[in-house]
Amino acid sequence: MYNHIMIRYGEIALKGKNQKDFMNRLIHNIKEQIKTDLDFNPTIEKEMGRLYLLLDGRAPEEFYDSLNHIFGITSYSPARKTGLELEDIKATALEELHGAMASMGLNNCKFRVTVKRAEKKFPITSPEMQQIIAAHMLKNTPGLKADLHNYDVDLLLEIRPEGTFIYTRSFEGLRGLPVGSSGRGVVLLSGGIDSPVAGWLAMKRGVTVEAVHFHSYPYTSEQAKEKVLELAKRMAKYSNRVIVHMVPFTKIQEEIAHYCHDNMRIPIMRRIMVRIAEEIARQRDCLAIFTGDNLGQVASQTMESIYAINDVARMPILRPCITMEKEEIIQIAQKIDTYETSILPYEDCCTVFVPKEPKTRPKVEACEQEEAKLDLPTLIASAVENTERIIVYGKDKPERRYTGAETALESAAE
Repeated sequence: MYNHIMIRYGEIALKGKNQKDFMNRLIHNIKEQIKTDLDFNPTIEKEMGRLYLLLDGRAPEEFYDSLNHIFGITSYSPARKTGLELEDIKATALEELHGAMASMGLNNCKFRVTVKRAEKKFPITSPEMQQIIAAHMLKNTPGLKADLHNYDVDLLLEIRPEGTFIYTRSFEGLRGLPVGSSGRGVVLLSGGIDSPVAGWLAMKRGVTVEAVHFHSYPYTSEQAKEKVLELAKRMAKYSNRVIVHMVPFTKIQEEIAHYCHDNMRIPIMRRIMVRIAEEIARQRDCLAIFTGDNLGQVASQTMESIYAINDVARMPILRPCITMEKEEIIQIAQKIDTYETSILPYEDCCTVFVPKEPKTRPKVEACEQEEAKLDLPTLIASAVENTERIIVYGKDKPERRYTGAETALESAAE
């Protein structure tokens, strides 16, 4: 019977004096994810190079979905832990082999034994141990053959100071860094394919992500708003929750359409979005803005447009998708289950008031001339003040909505 899940972490092991901070964050995230998913408070033991999740009589399969959504895990294996006595190791290894054969429906089986001896005080070397264990398996298992290359089962033993861990299966994790270990940022979540991927990639590097969405009701529908909340919910599966800032953008777009030159609408709109997102980011102690920009994809993502948009920013604008092929972005979107939602045919604020011939190489000076026609401080302050905050959870838990001053109280409570 399995009693542990062995969890491996990769990049965290390379950290220096701050490794403890990353490790504690990973342990915290694992506990929170499992507590949310399974209503179970797990025990996690930390040893050099490994974490051990104690199963407490539960089946390991119950935990797989939770572990598959946690950044910082390189791989994990359901394992049987025993001591360092040879007879105990042989008995447990035989139990694991027979269990693996039964689960695979194998009567005749090819196998190999792999031994990793991290406990150097253990008196038997790895090659010797492989021979001893293989001989015991062959002696006690009819229809079993040893084959080092074309095997059905790889029987793995890790002999460590804290005990011997025996397993036959390993599952890939998401890798990356634990969410929350690299600070906080906001992602401009449009409702398209690229921006959820950008947010997910930010999470993969340890960023706690909040989303900023600009809606232009009645030009955009309630379905478009719900679509964004659904995308945020799917992103929240990887961080437990995501706060979505719903910014009312109708008045600003109407003012741009009325006062600014048609072909300058897009860069002006994007520059105002950055200003608003930056203000929200400051209020939420975020240090960067993430976007789904992809170089050369649309008019606002040419080098000149990106330069003009960046001109108004005082904090970093990070673009994880900037050099990707569209197909690469779509593959990630499908992997994280946002693609089908992203392609739902609801308009967002970026698709209304679009000029026939948008400026693809806007100059900063031209943008400033157009912006001078608008009362930007008033428009931006009003949009920020009337922003609705919605906390979206990765599991079936009701959303929580806040506006204005309530947000500060929520921040302190959380």
